[in-house]
Amino acid sequence: MTDEKPEAASEAREFMALAHRLADASGDIIRPLFRTNIESHEKGDKDNRISPVTEADRGAERVMRELIESTFPDHGIIGEEYGRVRDDAECVWVLDPIDGTDPFLAGLPAWGTLIGMQRNGYALIGMMDQPFIGERFFGGPDGAFLGSRRIKSRACASLAEATLSITSLDMLTTDAQRSAFDQIDTQVYTRRLGGDCYNYSLLAAGCIDLVIEGELGPWDIQSHIPVIEAAGGVITNWRGEPVTAGGWVVAAGDPRVHEQALAYLQEAAPDA
Repeated sequence: MTDEKPEAASEAREFMALAHRLADASGDIIRPLFRTNIESHEKGDKDNRISPVTEADRGAERVMRELIESTFPDHGIIGEEYGRVRDDAECVWVLDPIDGTDPFLAGLPAWGTLIGMQRNGYALIGMMDQPFIGERFFGGPDGAFLGSRRIKSRACASLAEATLSITSLDMLTTDAQRSAFDQIDTQVYTRRLGGDCYNYSLLAAGCIDLVIEGELGPWDIQSHIPVIEAAGGVITNWRGEPVTAGGWVVAAGDPRVHEQALAYLQEAAPDA
């Protein structure tokens, strides 16, 4: 993360205050619907993977959009469920009301509400809120936090010491991508499947060392960037470039592991 000017840091605190309000409001919508056999519908917007949506997703995004519009009417919004408005504005909020709708429907708490805000394309603040458990990860110019506790990614010198996570192997859509992942997988200390948004938050908290995923939308990743970078980690696409717009993602708590993973992923990185 690049250094921010003092006035930008002050603004970031104002935006973070709104992010907390958004998380509170969305949580009030989602929490009563968790583990209630809520009806879902398949969006069909992802190859090789299910993509369900529920009224919890839609209701939470609606209330967040309303709060943003009433507080900062000139800001843009990009949301998974209701699309884009003023996405060319200087400040743009990026929302995923429930990242991990599949585990949400299964009654598993490995899901969260993702709230990010970018200024001129720069990922300024981010938050992952889990309203059922009561955990809130957030980060920006003031650092990375889990609730009131400051968090930091852990040192990990090599792939051989690393814990690797990926939500689903179905994210790897070509033989080259699967081969690159498998070469890394054979070297790491351990690998686990699942986790969705929690993978990135736990990487920032020093519990996971490496996350490799693909086919992510901007709402899936925008909120994690400030948290991971403020915690000391690195997050890019498979080419080592900024990943604000989504796509194929590699995040590491230690820059050394990020560099080692990139050596395998760069040749398999999609052109787009």
